[in-house]
Amino acid sequence: MNLIHFSAEHLRLNAPLPFGLRDAGGRLLLAAGAAVCSADKLDSLRDEELYCDEEESNEWRRKLGAAVGVMLRQNAPLKSIAEARPDTRRAAASETRANLPDEWDSLCVLLDRALHEAKPEPGFLARIRLVHERATHLADGHEDASLYHLVHGAGQRVQMYSSHHALLVMLVGVQAARLLEWPEAAVRSLGLAALTMNAAMTELQDHLAASDRPLTAAMHEQIRQHASKGVELLRAAGADDALWLEAVRLHHDRGDGQMALRELPEARRLARLLRRVDIFTAKISCRRTRAAMSPVLAAREACLGSDGVPDEVGAALLRATGMYPPGSCVELANGERGIVVARGRRANLPWVASLVAPSGLPLGEPVLRDTVDARYAVRAALPRQQLKVWPDHQRILALR
Repeated sequence: MNLIHFSAEHLRLNAPLPFGLRDAGGRLLLAAGAAVCSADKLDSLRDEELYCDEEESNEWRRKLGAAVGVMLRQNAPLKSIAEARPDTRRAAASETRANLPDEWDSLCVLLDRALHEAKPEPGFLARIRLVHERATHLADGHEDASLYHLVHGAGQRVQMYSSHHALLVMLVGVQAARLLEWPEAAVRSLGLAALTMNAAMTELQDHLAASDRPLTAAMHEQIRQHASKGVELLRAAGADDALWLEAVRLHHDRGDGQMALRELPEARRLARLLRRVDIFTAKISCRRTRAAMSPVLAAREACLGSDGVPDEVGAALLRATGMYPPGSCVELANGERGIVVARGRRANLPWVASLVAPSGLPLGEPVLRDTVDARYAVRAALPRQQLKVWPDHQRILALR
């Protein structure tokens, strides 16, 4: 490991670190993904000589150089240049446009490793926070394209089921929480809970998705205890966000009954939304033993209240995904078949890329259809197997 100097002037409160910070002897002071959460801690770090690993920080330093170059060309004040930091949100947006599917796939691998290697130590939380930050930036401004990739993948494969499912729950849950106008702190806690709600049964969850064997008594017991065991793991690793921990503990608990959302304690509100998103996304995901359920049928089970209409959480969930989420397949009123590329102005009015003509023959090029037009209204959701063509995702997403 080759240590190089790091200026503490680049540190910001509550901003996750892109690499580890060390002292002159190489001792780790803050792990990658950790954040400086108090002004006193920030001041103390600025009084120390800080170092980082040259290889680990290479990409960050490259982006810093690019940011400084832009400011120099704009004749920015020297003080501003000295305090420059890489524009990670802009960088994430650029990476998203360039190759969003690969970015989500690499993030899924990163989360999969973190969950399978989960240990009660700060390094585990640092990896989870890094995934959370990257997923947040990846989805920012690209919600439809992100839904498209994760929903389509959920209906096609069972590899790394647990991590893929966690990312999809986070993406949908965060959007629904914002539609409910929850505070950003609560949205962040919900996102972290989505990534870690099954941390105590990741290996079992992956096994069950790919297996056709019945559950054993030991498996049933592990499932029954996974929420409380997950909280124990997170707390032992250093998690102290009460909302995060309570949402994980309660994400299968139905003790809130039929109480209105506004009447529930905040942790119960998060847990209710997390539970419903978990149910919905699990049903539109395939297993070895069954194909993915139609989103319309899944919505009936996850979004409707006891009176048969969407309650507050169900309505937010439907708005977050649409009745026909991006990445799902549909048949249109004119007989064309295609794949949803974006949500529309209403839950049942998505934008669709038509891929198959009414005759059943593939179209030469995908054609974008606005289902507000009655000629192209959605007639029915389709199982992926009935589409009969394999979509070119880059060309389809380019339509929007």
